Amino acid sequence: MKKLKLYLVDDSPYVRRSLARVFSEIKKVELIGEAENLKNAVEFLTKYNPEVCIFDYNLPDGTAIDLIKYSKNANDKVVNIVISNMADEKLKKVILKSGADYFFDKSEEIDELTSLIEKLASQV
Repeated sequence: MKKLKLYLVDDSPYVRRSLARVFSEIKKVELIGEAENLKNAVEFLTKYNPEVCIFDYNLPDGTAIDLIKYSKNANDKVVNIVISNMADEKLKKVILKSGADYFFDKSEEIDELTSLIEKLASQV
């Protein structure tokens, strides 16, 4: 059975563990890697080809916008999702304009994020 290859970048180990646990319960999803910063994410993305990337907006050494540009250059079919605790409409517009496919408030919209991942996995 083919699985959706998912990559997760968030500087919080707690958030990464929580999301990994949620996504591991979706049958057709494979978490192929995790990173806590921009540098490690770029290194991963040069070697591997995830189908979906979930990026925390604020990282210790940059933002998700940096990763979106890099990710889209490496694979123009990748689905980039940005999550943030600072989820106001202005930031959402900036992120979506920068090339993100989706944006979610990680403190209030995890169910919506999970539903999207389930939908994408069902299309694999």
